[in-house]
Amino acid sequence: MNKALAGVLAVALAGLVAGSAMALPVPNIQVYFDPAWTQTQAGCPGGEPFAGPPVELYVVMNNWNMNVTGVDFSISYPPALLWIADNLADPDVSVLVGQSPTGVAVAWGNCCTPDGFLPILALKPLVVWGVCHCGPGDLPQALVVGGYTPMGKPKPTAIRREDFMEFEGLGMTSLICPGEIAVESRTWGGVKALYR
Repeated sequence: MNKALAGVLAVALAGLVAGSAMALPVPNIQVYFDPAWTQTQAGCPGGEPFAGPPVELYVVMNNWNMNVTGVDFSISYPPALLWIADNLADPDVSVLVGQSPTGVAVAWGNCCTPDGFLPILALKPLVVWGVCHCGPGDLPQALVVGGYTPMGKPKPTAIRREDFMEFEGLGMTSLICPGEIAVESRTWGGVKALYR
C-alpha cells in the first residue's frame, strides 16, 4: 500500500514539476514601436514613401531572469522601415559593436549590469518610414529579431554577469500593417458544423 501511494505521489509530483516548467517565461528580444513598450504592431504613418521625420524603435529584452552583461542579435527591417543608425539606451554605461541590420552586440560595464528579471532596453534603432501602404489586400511586413549573423548564430544570445555563460533566447516578430482579423457572428452549433 505504501509503495502504491509513493508511486502515485511521485507521478503527481512529476506532473506538477513538468507543468510548472512549461509555464516558465521564455527569454526573448522584441522590437516595440512606442516608448512604453506596449506596441508590437503599427500602421503606416502616411501613405507616401519616406513619410515624416526619423523615429526611434525600442529593442527590449524580456524574461532573461539573470544579470545581463552583454547581448547580441540582428534585426531584419522590412521595406516599410529604412534603418539609419543604432543608439544605445544608456551610452554612459554600455558600448555597441556592429549594426542591427547585420548583427549588433551591446555590452554593459560591471558597474551597471542590468537586472534581467525586469525588461531591459538594449537598443534604440533610428529609422525612417519607407514604402508603406496599409490598404485592403496589402500583406503585413515583418520586423524580425534574429541571431548575431557575423558569428552565424541562429538566435539572439545574452551573457550572464556572474560566470559569463551564454544563453539563447527567442527573436520575436513585430508587424507593420498587421491587417484586420475577419470576424463573423456565429452560434457554437454553426462553428461545430464547419468541422463535420
